Amino acid sequence: MLSKSDDGTKSSDYREERKVKMSKKKLLLRIDPKLHEELRKWADDDFRSINGQIEFLLKKALNENRK
Repeated sequence: MLSKSDDGTKSSDYREERKVKMSKKKLLLRIDPKLHEELRKWADDDFRSINGQIEFLLKKALNENRK
């Protein structure tokens, strides 16, 4: 729930929701610029961010390789 209290501060519901969104680990990834461009195009085609596309591909690879 995105609400503000009477004094204009953000509610505890908002803070809890923010914590959940921020629970992902950060990762610095260095990749070839050509690969980055190809990932960007692919992500655009799938209506994802580059980060979302990389995460999708990693999850897919894990699922396929753990069978």
